[in-house]
Amino acid sequence: MTNTTITEMMRLREGLAAEPVGIEAELTTFPSGSAMLDVRRAGHAFVMAYTPKDGFGVDELNPDDGFVTGYRFVFKDFEPAARQLRAMAVPEIPTESPSPALSLVVLQSGDVQASKDFYSLLGLSFVEEQHGTGPRHYSTTLGALVLEIYPCQGSSPSAPVRIGFRVPSLDQTLDVLRSRGARIVREAKDSPWGRRAIVEDPDGNRVELASTDLKRVEIAP
Repeated sequence: MTNTTITEMMRLREGLAAEPVGIEAELTTFPSGSAMLDVRRAGHAFVMAYTPKDGFGVDELNPDDGFVTGYRFVFKDFEPAARQLRAMAVPEIPTESPSPALSLVVLQSGDVQASKDFYSLLGLSFVEEQHGTGPRHYSTTLGALVLEIYPCQGSSPSAPVRIGFRVPSLDQTLDVLRSRGARIVREAKDSPWGRRAIVEDPDGNRVELASTDLKRVEIAP
């Protein structure tokens, strides 16, 4: 076995052992010039065998295999053999995780009735709730999202937040809000993300409103 082959198999062993999936790897060399790289992970055993005459053999071992005389994958060169061993020994880890989904928005209000009336103007339907000895509050469900309006706790002021809704008719919704005295922070305006406006609820929270046909428009530089 050449020094280059020894080095390559040693580097492969070190790389596999460094994988964050609990891999144990052991390299054994023999006076004949052959070598054996044994890899174990979560009860699975894999092997890369090398002989100067036959090249590289790669396979997964099973308890009842006995003395292995042949391998499913045989390669003349190291690189394809190393790729095959890595593909078998290292489980595929998703490169992307599902994005978190917004499921709850809690607003603290100085006047829960006024806030409930404000959001009702957007078409939301609330129910009054009380969990145990907790404060009475209003709750509504929007698909998988729960929106709750709680009274401010103690003397703490309400914490401004910004949330957004899509509404069937943006202009009509703004007219209704305006007629009820709501503050329109930013009038409806087209943008690369669609037609949007920003209003303010009774506690000063910014609420972004957008048309239901909201579409992102790419603008060429």
